Amino acid sequence: MDALMKLSREAQIVLGGGVVLLILSFLDWQQASYSVGIVSVSGGANEWHGIGILAALLVIVMLVWEGLRLLAVKVELGSLSPGLISVALALLVALFTVIAFFDKSTARHWPAWIGLIVALVVAAAALMRARGEGVQMPAMKAPPSS
Repeated sequence: MDALMKLSREAQIVLGGGVVLLILSFLDWQQASYSVGIVSVSGGANEWHGIGILAALLVIVMLVWEGLRLLAVKVELGSLSPGLISVALALLVALFTVIAFFDKSTARHWPAWIGLIVALVVAAAALMRARGEGVQMPAMKAPPSS
C-alpha cells in the first residue's frame, strides 16, 4: 500500500480510474423495462457488447501495464518509453469508451455516463502525468529520397 501512496496523484488517478472503469464495464450500460399488466420484464447490456469489448479489454491491458510500472518491471518495446505507452493506452481507453458510449445510445443507463466521465478523467490525468515525465513522441525516420 505504501507503493501506491508514493505514486504521483496522476498515477493514482490512472490506476484508480482504471479499476472503476473495469467495475463499471460489468454493469448495465443500457437498460430497459417493459410492463404489461402485472408482468414486468427488464433487460440490459453491459459494456462487454459490440465495440465496448475492445474498450473493456484495453482497460485490462492498461491496468496490467500500470501494475508493471508500479512494480518497476522493465519491459522493452523498442524505442517507446513506458510513459508514452501509458498515455497511449489511456487515450485508446478513452477513445473506445466514447465510441461505446455513443454506440449504446438507446436506453442508456447511469453506468454509461459514469464510465464516460471516468475514462475522460483518466485520459486527462495520463496526459498530465506524461507531460510531467517529459514524454515525447519518438522521432520518425525521413523517407529515403529519390
